[in-house]
Amino acid sequence: MTPNAINVSVEQDQAVVALTGEHEAYSADKLTRGLAGLIDEGISITVDLQQAAFVDSTVVSVLLVAARDAEARELGFTLQLGPETGWPVRRLVDVTGLATQLDVVG
Repeated sequence: MTPNAINVSVEQDQAVVALTGEHEAYSADKLTRGLAGLIDEGISITVDLQQAAFVDSTVVSVLLVAARDAEARELGFTLQLGPETGWPVRRLVDVTGLATQLDVVG
């Protein structure tokens, strides 16, 4: 089982926020604070969901708010999916139409 984690790496003016494992309301507050801090510092963000097994609607809401805030500051905000992204994550992206609202790659 993959441990649940939020890892942030920053190079120059680009951050990668990697979500590993399962994320729901419990980790949404930490994610909110992390994304808001990066946006406040003027850093573009890629949220890496390649190792995410599950995210719930609370996390989707956090991502939408952060994307809106980034856009208002003319910063990039991208979701990265990959072959290891969990089926529930991909399904949520499809069902919610998230890919039509955010820049989703992978």
